[in-house]
Order: sequence, then C-alpha cells, then structure tokens
Amino acid sequence: MDGDLKYGICPVCGKNATLKCGSCRREFYCDKSHQSQDWPRHRSMCSGWEIGRDSVLGRHLLATRDLAPGDVILAETPLVWGPSIHTNQRVCVGCSERCDNVDARCSECCWPVCRSDCEGLSDKKRHQLECALLARARIVPRCEVLLIIRLLILWRMKSRRWTSLANLQNHVESRGPGTEAHDEVSNVSQRLGSLLLMASDCKNVLPMICGLIDVNALETAPPEGSVAIYEHASLLEHSCIANTRHSFRIDDKGRPRIMVYAVTSIKKGQHLSTMYTHALWSTRARREHLLTTKYFACRCKRCADPIELGTHLGTLNCPCKNGLMLPNDPLNPNTNWSCDACPGTITSAEVAELIDRLEEEVVEVMKQATEYTLSELLSRLTVLLHPGHQHCISVSHSLIQLLPATDPRKSELCKRIMDTVSRLDPYGARLALYTAVTLRELAMCPGEDKQVHLAKAALLLKAEPPNSPGERLRRLIEVEL
Repeated sequence: MDGDLKYGICPVCGKNATLKCGSCRREFYCDKSHQSQDWPRHRSMCSGWEIGRDSVLGRHLLATRDLAPGDVILAETPLVWGPSIHTNQRVCVGCSERCDNVDARCSECCWPVCRSDCEGLSDKKRHQLECALLARARIVPRCEVLLIIRLLILWRMKSRRWTSLANLQNHVESRGPGTEAHDEVSNVSQRLGSLLLMASDCKNVLPMICGLIDVNALETAPPEGSVAIYEHASLLEHSCIANTRHSFRIDDKGRPRIMVYAVTSIKKGQHLSTMYTHALWSTRARREHLLTTKYFACRCKRCADPIELGTHLGTLNCPCKNGLMLPNDPLNPNTNWSCDACPGTITSAEVAELIDRLEEEVVEVMKQATEYTLSELLSRLTVLLHPGHQHCISVSHSLIQLLPATDPRKSELCKRIMDTVSRLDPYGARLALYTAVTLRELAMCPGEDKQVHLAKAALLLKAEPPNSPGERLRRLIEVEL
C-alpha cells in the first residue's frame, strides 16, 4: 500500500526523501520548504475526495480521482473528542486513556487522570480549556458527560470548530418527547445540574449536542472507550458493503488522527462509504439500528437481497423441513415471510418475536460459555434457523475457539464463517480481527495449509493500531508462522 512506503523521491530536487505528505501520504519531500514549493502542483492530486450535495443524502464525499486498494483518501484530526457517553470506564481527562488508579486526580478539578504529569492536563486545547469550569461547577466526576461538556464549551466560545460541528447533521427534529434520545437528554441534564445552574442557556443546546454525538461520533481505538467527531470523515455515507476502512493513530498532540483508506478500486466520481452498523447483523437488525441511531433506512444491494448475498444471515427454516422462510420484501419492515418450498407464511411480528427470544437465549449462554453449552445451543438454533443465520454464526465463532483441532466440527464451522465474511466483507473493511481469529483456528485443523491461513490472518491485521487486540494477535501469529 502506498501509505506504508517509508521513503520516495522529492519532486522538487529528485533526491531520496523521507518527509511524507501528511494528507495523502503518497508524496515525499526533503524538507518543509520543498513541500511548500511543490504545493501548487500537488494540491490537485493530494485530496482524493470532494464534498457532494444531494437532496436525499445531504452532504457526502465523492472520489476526485481513481483510487486503488490501500490508497489514503483522507486524514484529519478531530473537531472534538473524549470518553464515550456510554462508557463505564474511568478515563484520563488529559489523554482519554483508561486509568485504573482511583487515587490519581487532577489537582485543580479532581477529575480522574492517568498520572499527575499527563501532558494533556496542561494543553490549552485539551484539559486546560475545561479544568477551571469543572472546578467551579463542582460536577461529580462522571466520564460519560465530559464530551458533552467539551461541546458546550466550544458552543459558548463560538469557535471555528463549533461552526464546523453545527454544519453536521444532528436530527434534533426526530429526537423529541417519547424517544429514547429525549430521555437521554433529560438524564444528561440531571448529571450536569450544577453546571446548568451556572449557565442556564446551555440547557437549550443540549438536544443538538447529544444529536451531534449520536449521529456523527466514531469510536476510536486508540484510545479505547473514546469517540471523536471529524469535520469530513463524518460525511462518509453508509453502505452495508463499504468501499473504505479507517484506523486511528495518536498524533504528537495526543489527538486521535483518523486515516481513511480505499479497500477496493474506486472510480472517480463514485461515492465514498463506510459502515455505521454491525456487519454480521441481519438486514432486519441493521436497518432497525440505522433507523434508530442514524435516522435513515438503508436501501443498499445487500439490504434488498432476501438471502443477503447468499449468506442467509436472517433466514429461518420452514417447519415443512424442505424450505427456507424469506422476507417477501426485505426493504419493508412489516413484510410477510414465505417459504420457498411450500405455501407457508408468517408475519414480520412473529419473526421478530422468535428472533428476539432466541437472542436472549444466546446472550444468556454466552455469559458462561463452554464447549458443551455452545454445542447444545447451536444444535437447538439450527432446528429453527439457517446455519448461516447471525445467531448461528455468532455462536459458531465462539465455539471454534473452544473446540480441539481434532474435532471435525471445528474445520466445518470455520469454513462456514469464512464463507460468510468473504461475502459480506471481502476487503477486510470491518471484520479484519474477526476473520483473522477464524483463520488462525482453521490453521490448526488437520489437512489445512497452516502457513497460508496464518499469512492471510497476519495481512488482515497489518493496519491494526499499536497495542490493540488486533496488533497483539498479529504479533502472536507472526511467531507461529
């Protein structure tokens, strides 16, 4: 991949160079002066995207040139970032890293820190901006409200960053009374009680701020447990088969910098997409999640296909034992389901009731999973569900990690999982770690090409962030190769 090159030829003087363009990561320079000198020429080639506008999609990103797999499309630092509003971890207010030392606190505001000399504590654009306010308001330290407080500060300052944030979608019109989002705002208001007493006008902007986070924030790794909002990466539209992937790196100022890469060939003018839901959920689950959290109904090729590109992630077995129950119109949540071998039909409500009941059973068994309990559960599930159903795949993925290599079921289940992920995520955009785990388990089975499977797994994990679970697995696999 071009982004992995360590050196190149400076276009100004023709000498070997190591200073890489921080945006496209395709051009190299001897020094900053040559980079500045070349900018008039490089400008048109540097960015791989532009903003498009559409009455249905709104603002979105389009490729401005043909892109090859691995090309860097976009790199940027966040407008704002901090602990997820759903986190239950203690994280440092200076750097957002997890902190297990319950006694380590900022000397001014008493909020959690990783260590007393964390660089972020004295950074004017990080904790120093909020520290005095936190100390004055005497808010009980709750990491899940810190990002909201940071957004409130940007709003009060009317900063350039707030102007950019305000241009992003927040769907506040869909988050009124009677919705979970409205209840969430009420809960946040209670947690910020003392702050809102000091600045009562902040309460009016809370619905917009919570909407901005829910609709635009991306989970970062690193740091774990944090989210960030980006001015341009937030404009990537959703697709259940995305053509980009992204990763994060902590920059020299402690911010999670996002890098967006092409995972397949993308033609000039094509829309750039990512995935805002779970790749291994069925169409019913994905569309419901997207409608609830992102306020749109996906109509992509995968969602429109009753058998989900041949994976059968949502397919039921018909009681006739000869056919499969499939949705008549996958894009209609209230559609009836019909057997492809007999006249039998069931309603969408009956499907939802069955799947939700089975999901509860899966969740319960997973709490204390053993080879025996997972095997028994999978046997029961496959009576009612296609072996490729999302619940069966989920249980299978846990089971393969417990089965001995000599058990013939291990190889069979690994191959079924690989067939599913190869159809849904052929470029490793979303399921790299999940797939690598499967390949490593398959490599242990008799008769399998261990070196080939492990090499594929290591390649999938090549872009995993330092110290992440994926990077640790890659190091282990490289030892095993």
